[in-house]
Amino acid sequence: MKRILFLLIVVFTTCQCSNSEKDKELRVIDVEGGVGKGRLVKLSEIAESIEYIPLETNSELMLGKIFYDRIFYEKGVFYLMERDQSTILFDKKGRYLNKISKPGKGPRDVNMSLDVDVDLKTGNIILMERQKIIEYSTDGELLKTVFFRENPLLAELHLNRFKKIGNNYFLLLHVNEKTRNSIMVMDTTTEIVSKVVYLQEDYEIFSGKPLQVTQPNFYKYKESVRLINGYSNCILTIDENHNIDTAYYLNFGKYRADINNPDQFTFKAPWLWSRFEIYESDRFLLMTYHLGPLSEKPSRVIGRRGPYDYQHEHSVFDKKTGKFQFIHQPEINQLGFVEDFEGGPAFWPKYVSSDGYLITYMYAREFKTHAETHKVSDKFKKIAQSMNDTDNPVIVRVKLK
Repeated sequence: MKRILFLLIVVFTTCQCSNSEKDKELRVIDVEGGVGKGRLVKLSEIAESIEYIPLETNSELMLGKIFYDRIFYEKGVFYLMERDQSTILFDKKGRYLNKISKPGKGPRDVNMSLDVDVDLKTGNIILMERQKIIEYSTDGELLKTVFFRENPLLAELHLNRFKKIGNNYFLLLHVNEKTRNSIMVMDTTTEIVSKVVYLQEDYEIFSGKPLQVTQPNFYKYKESVRLINGYSNCILTIDENHNIDTAYYLNFGKYRADINNPDQFTFKAPWLWSRFEIYESDRFLLMTYHLGPLSEKPSRVIGRRGPYDYQHEHSVFDKKTGKFQFIHQPEINQLGFVEDFEGGPAFWPKYVSSDGYLITYMYAREFKTHAETHKVSDKFKKIAQSMNDTDNPVIVRVKLK
């Protein structure tokens, strides 16, 4: 354990030295260099194909709203979590397979789920509640329950996200006066087998700031977890054996905000910082950044009070070429890549599978409306004509280059 923590401190120290020799060896993401150079990016620039897959609908199988965009695709199975906490499984053709964790009072039913993940090796689905983690097979069999709050180290900590890598659970923590750890790695007996900590000097700065940007964020890339510790310049990687290294260095340059100045983190401030989910494949890294007035062509979205300037921009980093690109919106109220295969709406994923597919979904009414108001392919139009407004969603699956 001491060796792991020492290694982590070395990594953090190196990341903070922007002129060090180590930085030259890292995959530098030049976010600063992308400012003022945004453009429309076609989906065909990063993808080989796109598929629209209507999910099976019948009188007994009507999905509600998707819970916080919780959608997965692994081992040929689509997983969608509804707001009522049920997880519905469909095969790659959109045919219904199973329904898991239907709310109720039975022994296999669960309460409010804070997060959900899929085991990449088995396809099992794992749910996280406030007190425990529950794992089910795709057949709905209850496999294990881990009462993590029984560990005194976790009893009073604020955690509501997790990832399963190998046989361990990577728990994302809210860094505050109770802990300097951003991640704790727990096994199935609730023993903590590894930790990731802030440097003391960073913790003293970040812990006193009520800014969301100072909190850690993470995402899964195959059998590893990528971690950004607050407003760090580094994206760390932690594998299933708990080895820690630096995956990427984020160059914000002159647009890096001052963490000691909260005014620089308002929505309309001209500074860069990472926002929302990050998606990584073998070749591409898809990220969203706050730009505020730095954007030369701000996106327009429609809210409850009408159109407004969106303060963030999507981006793509090509790991093969090292090129970073901000992405302009194709049309008002649409964000992401120009869908130049079938004429569908702008594409941005909600999940990336371990075998290189980007996944999102569209509700039936949205799909039909787009077909009625845009020039789309015959294939897209045929799907729209076969659907009712109340049908289950359409899965959008993109095969990356």
